[in-house]
Amino acid sequence: MGLFNNIFSKNKKKMVVLGLDGVPFTFMKRMIKEGKMPVFKSLLNKGSFKRMNSVLPTISSVAWSTFMTGEDASGHNIFGFIDRKADPFKLYIPTAKHLKAPTIWDRLGEENMRSVVLNVPVTYPPRKIKGTLVSGFLATDLSKATFPEETAQELEDMDYVIDADTWVARDSKKKFIGDLNYALDRRFKTMFKFLEEKKWNYFQCHIMETDRINHFYWADMVDENPDFVNEFYEFYKKIDDYIGKLLKKLDDDTQLIILSDHGFSKIKKEVQLNYWLEEKGYLKYNKAKDNVENLENMSSKSKAYSLLPGRIYINRKGREEMGTVAASEYFKLREKIKEELLELKDNETNKKIIKDVFFREEIYNGPYLEQAADLIAVPHRGYDLKGKAAPANFIEEGFIQGMHTFDDAFIYLKNNDYGLDITDIEEIRDVNPLILKYFLEN
Repeated sequence: MGLFNNIFSKNKKKMVVLGLDGVPFTFMKRMIKEGKMPVFKSLLNKGSFKRMNSVLPTISSVAWSTFMTGEDASGHNIFGFIDRKADPFKLYIPTAKHLKAPTIWDRLGEENMRSVVLNVPVTYPPRKIKGTLVSGFLATDLSKATFPEETAQELEDMDYVIDADTWVARDSKKKFIGDLNYALDRRFKTMFKFLEEKKWNYFQCHIMETDRINHFYWADMVDENPDFVNEFYEFYKKIDDYIGKLLKKLDDDTQLIILSDHGFSKIKKEVQLNYWLEEKGYLKYNKAKDNVENLENMSSKSKAYSLLPGRIYINRKGREEMGTVAASEYFKLREKIKEELLELKDNETNKKIIKDVFFREEIYNGPYLEQAADLIAVPHRGYDLKGKAAPANFIEEGFIQGMHTFDDAFIYLKNNDYGLDITDIEEIRDVNPLILKYFLEN
């Protein structure tokens, strides 16, 4: 008999989704081959494991919003970690308040099914759901991060950590990796407690610590830095051990999905696109460059500006607060900027920086298309596109070691009796209808 048969009858469908933020398919394959993740290796005989694509631009908040809604960014309205309002011009960090499409747990709640949602990005501030929700990394105060509100006290009693403080890594990488392990332990402790004590049909737990360790220690792993390479692998061994503990807690009738939202690669260089736009005369500021605080200091004489990673907006008349680019010039200017971006080169290596450039309508087709960037630049691996206002240099060396990649996410699906199949899964957006099919179809 399974652990949760006291909560639901055997014919009641149950699913657990474990998100490992930013873990590449190719990395998992290597870890399995080298014997570093024996539990996950054992899963391969019990299900399907596949590589899939992320989203463009490749940002966790956009990817998980796409996963939870089944819509692209123009359908759910989350376009980046930082977004902009065009008129009046304002930069902001998008949250659950800006999410414009129903989530998996919203849909299941309409069918009287309960969900537990733990630590998923873009769930802060918490919405009311049928079940339990604990917000992810944008939350700073547990008392304001849960639904129902009293769940916060349960979390405090377990010393729960919303997210490890990434600024610690700049002072002490040794301490930060300890903080990541502490947060990871509390995440799984909470997951296991909620699995047993909450009522649920759908349970999703998100591990953000994998993204954090990859950002700050990926080069240490690739270059086999003796200071951190062993701790890096030990961290993933711990995750493998926790997956083993999770499997022991699930009965045979519970469907299991494990997935990531994007891949990772070592950063070669950070590329400041606003430096290039200014150099080309497309971007101008109202103040002396040394006094520019952000893009809100942009001059009305500007024709284009950029937000990370690789999103370029045309300062279009009638749309932007200070728009000067007429409709007759818009398409020609987009083409010109695209051509110039594709010729951008690293002046040290003479290698091209930009792999591809898309116009927004080539990626998006939803009701919020007008909020999207006009061009989306996709870099060659290792070039991290940034959007700093008035940067001092075009190419810079940064502290962060790893960057997101589009084509190396993964999905694992346990064997099932419900006709679920990941053969046709090509991108993270495709996972949403797979889950809804499991619950909402016979």
